[in-house]
Amino acid sequence: MTNEQFERRMEFIVEQQAKNTVDIQKLQEAQTELTKKHNHLTEALTVVVGMVGRLAEAQERTEEKLTELTNKQAETDDRLNVLVGVVERYFSGNGQRPKRKSQVSKLSSKRRQTKSSRKK
Repeated sequence: MTNEQFERRMEFIVEQQAKNTVDIQKLQEAQTELTKKHNHLTEALTVVVGMVGRLAEAQERTEEKLTELTNKQAETDDRLNVLVGVVERYFSGNGQRPKRKSQVSKLSSKRRQTKSSRKK
């Protein structure tokens, strides 16, 4: 190998080393940028997971309240039906109240039966 060939090879190696150095620097910059984006996305994901957790808890509370409301509505319906029955019986007797205690007792026992059937 002549001196000239040796110098050309050395120049080629130096140029390649310079290119590699620039490429490595660009890769490091890109890596830094990607790390920043990754950290930002990780923080955002943590926030979203927290929000979903709170939303799930709120949904559970809503379902509980809806169940409670449905039960209360059924109780109200039952009580209203009893009241309608009393009013219908009252008006079917030409506006007169039942005169005998036995009729009043029958109404009371019917109410108790309705309440006990609701509890089941």
